[in-house]
Amino acid sequence: MLMSSLLPSKLNKFSTLALARCINNFFSTAAVLADCNPQFQSRYHEYLLEAVYSRFPENAIAMLQCLPTSSSNVFYWNTLIKNTVYLRDYGNALRCFRHMLRLDWKPDGYTYPYILKACGELPSFRHGACLHALALAEGLVHSNVFVCNALVAMYGRCGALFDARQMFEEMLQIGIYDVISWNSIMAAYVQNGEYRKAMDLFKLMASKADISLRADAVSLVNILPACASLNAGGRGREAHAYAVRRGLNEDMFVVNALVDMYAKCGLIDEAERIFRRMEVKDVVTWNAMVTGYSQIGRYADALSLFEKMREEGIQLNVITWSAVISGYAQRGLGEEAIDVFRDMVSVSNVEPNVVTLVSILSGCAAVGALDKGWEIHCYAIKRVLNVDEIDPGENLMLINGLIDMYAKCNRVKVAYLIFESIGQNHRNVVTWTTMIGGYAQHGDANDALRLFSKMVSGTIKPVVPNAFTISCALVACVRLNALRLGRQIHAYVLRNRYESAMLFIANCLIDMYAKSGDVDAGRIVFDSMSQKNIVSWTTLMMGYGMHGRGEEAMQIFDGMRREGLQIDGVTFLVLLYACSHSGLINHGMNYFDRMYEDFGLVPGVEHYACMVDLLGRAGRLDKVMDLIEGMPVEPTPIIWVALLGACRIHRKVGLAEYAARKLSELECENDGTYTLLSNIYASAGRWKDVARIRTMMKHLGIRKRPGCSWIQGNKETVTFYVGDRSHPMSEAIYSLLMDLIERIKKMGYVPETSFALHDVDDEEKGDLLFEHSEKLALAYGILTSAPRQPIRITKNLRVCGDCHTAMTYISKVIEHEIILRDSSRFHHFKNGSCSCKGYW
Repeated sequence: MLMSSLLPSKLNKFSTLALARCINNFFSTAAVLADCNPQFQSRYHEYLLEAVYSRFPENAIAMLQCLPTSSSNVFYWNTLIKNTVYLRDYGNALRCFRHMLRLDWKPDGYTYPYILKACGELPSFRHGACLHALALAEGLVHSNVFVCNALVAMYGRCGALFDARQMFEEMLQIGIYDVISWNSIMAAYVQNGEYRKAMDLFKLMASKADISLRADAVSLVNILPACASLNAGGRGREAHAYAVRRGLNEDMFVVNALVDMYAKCGLIDEAERIFRRMEVKDVVTWNAMVTGYSQIGRYADALSLFEKMREEGIQLNVITWSAVISGYAQRGLGEEAIDVFRDMVSVSNVEPNVVTLVSILSGCAAVGALDKGWEIHCYAIKRVLNVDEIDPGENLMLINGLIDMYAKCNRVKVAYLIFESIGQNHRNVVTWTTMIGGYAQHGDANDALRLFSKMVSGTIKPVVPNAFTISCALVACVRLNALRLGRQIHAYVLRNRYESAMLFIANCLIDMYAKSGDVDAGRIVFDSMSQKNIVSWTTLMMGYGMHGRGEEAMQIFDGMRREGLQIDGVTFLVLLYACSHSGLINHGMNYFDRMYEDFGLVPGVEHYACMVDLLGRAGRLDKVMDLIEGMPVEPTPIIWVALLGACRIHRKVGLAEYAARKLSELECENDGTYTLLSNIYASAGRWKDVARIRTMMKHLGIRKRPGCSWIQGNKETVTFYVGDRSHPMSEAIYSLLMDLIERIKKMGYVPETSFALHDVDDEEKGDLLFEHSEKLALAYGILTSAPRQPIRITKNLRVCGDCHTAMTYISKVIEHEIILRDSSRFHHFKNGSCSCKGYW
């Protein structure tokens, strides 16, 4: 009676713990409780069950300490562990199991599946392997199929595929297996990206004569996503046929998986057919179709289905909204993605998840919507990043999205601060790649390469770069014209054997070599490729065009036709570009005419711009005007800029003014337009007009980009501006340059003072030309380069005409080849001639 009076009428966290302490104080051993009257025992077991099912396992453990150990009472421990796992409190589940062992309770065949699930979900391979050993010692591994299946699933979730497969093979050998065993190992392969092995197992399972081992609905739900991931529509159709034969095509989960598989494999007609036949659809079915339409770019269909869901009152969940937002973001339609996100949050009050936030950040990045990106960042801080329950993987995925957004919105410093806030042990390959790509495309390319070096040689946690990381590093090399570093990355690729992504990487290498001044090395990469695609051919053709090697570009085009590749508008754009920069006028005109006649391709504005450039460089300006007037669409700024460039070459002031007026009408007012016109006036000696243009630029707030040139030094990239004297070697640079200018003047060089663009006398103009950035970079290259080593210079603007002439002469008196890349093309100066042959 005394103990009955101690029992409270309703248990809570504190009363349960108090009760347990009271019992522990009252009874010295669990045996005393066993001797209590049945009424008290009944009440005790009743409260024990309530504690077991509560959210406070420590209270249940306190009560279980007073319970006599017996095989029947293990039920309470199993229920406690099961409930803790159900609540996703996996760490507490393991602690409960340790308490159980410490109190000399013996786990049974029902204990291990639950606790192994906890190990898999954490994941904790170490704890799982210890449990395997315990179960083996208890004799459960060779006698209990549930324990064996749980071990396979646990190893799979821990990424230990070898151990999972070994466990599965042992089960087959001793004859303890069932359909769940096969499903567990297939799920393990799918979870770890080994889709082909999963599909091979399914095929083997489906061929089994044993009826009890035939693949079931779970098997199909496991294998269909694998088909989708590999874009293996054929294997997916085989799985569909199996489902029909077995009568599993009526199962809602299977049908949804089929719709999803066909949609992700691009077989949208098949997905639509199944979708239309379904009498009962749930939100998963609709989501699969919306996602499928978004992924293949059929936004109208995706939105139509999306609106139909709303009309029919189907509960739109976060997956539906995320699918539409992601579809827009992936295609660069950031404004549309932001509009859908706004409706999701403010109109429908649907809580976005991490996938939604990452997708909308991608949309913000696509259109440079920094303000909206800030809002998303603030939301993420309040609702996701500071929440303890958030999965670490999802947390990192969101942080990676923030880094990407800030970098693409030209806030690279902010992106790096976020990057630095992540411990080096927690950065994954996506984190590194996103930051390296941000620096390479929107920041300092030197920082990108330093970060890449730190990534691959990290002392704390080296991270193996993937194909996208390699491509970002190669982009940085291109920006810096850092051929030496590009070769080192190429060597790294060869050492580490990137077979699965070699086509993509090889295309990036061709591009890097071509844009870094060594198109012949790009050709070697091209010739060594066992597999090529249209990007491989087009990239090499573009490389030849940049270097003024139009004949070889045309040979590549002929090779594409022999290979039966699909020739498109991009191919012709590259081909016309190559003809333009090589002076192949007749060839260019012939290709332009054949676009529609032989290939059925309608020339676009970009193709017309190439023709304006081609004919303009050759001085055929009357033909240019006929071409522009005959265009089927209104000329865009790119056409008038190309005409303005031709007027600069041939000093056609009146036509240049006409082109400038057209650009002004189109509200295309950038520094390049005004600079070109100013240069044309300066060449004609019309200094009042030069002053007028500069005053207009100042009034409109347009600033001319400062010209600069850079060259790869022994340790880093060195940059020079006009009249730059900041480099420690400036005295030697200017001294050498003065000596070179004196030498080439004796050979016939006369400074082209029209390029000085200042209304001063010719002597002063000559001094101004003397200090141009490309000349300073050349002198530095001569001083620091080994004999006969090529000197590679990059300029952010078009090379100055006087510098072009001077370098042609200087190449006669030095042993180096000068390779200059400007904003338009490459110039190879050697033995008194340039590869451009005047077409620059």
